[in-house]
Amino acid sequence: MENRLMRSQQDRILGGVCGGLGKYLNIDVVLVRLFFIVFTLAGGIGPLVYIILWIVVPSEETVTGGAPSSATIDGEVIKDRAETFKEEISQVVNQPSKKTSLYIGIGLILVGGYIFLQNLNIPWLSWVNNNVILAGLIILAGVALLLVALRKGK
Repeated sequence: MENRLMRSQQDRILGGVCGGLGKYLNIDVVLVRLFFIVFTLAGGIGPLVYIILWIVVPSEETVTGGAPSSATIDGEVIKDRAETFKEEISQVVNQPSKKTSLYIGIGLILVGGYIFLQNLNIPWLSWVNNNVILAGLIILAGVALLLVALRKGK
């Protein structure tokens, strides 16, 4: 069986994009989520890429559920997936999972703590800025990928 890129139905927080990418690339889903966070902080492209993948990549449910899966994507398929995207967004907002609340809560605490520290104007914290945090996140993501690659190589 070939390895196909599909949105995960089991390991999903919003649309299953990160879960599907993690399975397709054979890496931990947390790393994929970390990359989307880094891309979001590095210029805001993360959410745009996520939404495009959410619309373009089929879900496991539609591929394995007997729905016809064509190799080509035409306007009608994009329209159907965009409507499904709207329904999924509505479901996520109305019935968030425990994981969603957990990740959003952690994110809000981290962003709030960062903004709080920036506004204290403490001299020994002057080195903390967006560029330092972004560089740290990128380095952390790279180290995590290397560790995963080294573990799988054994």
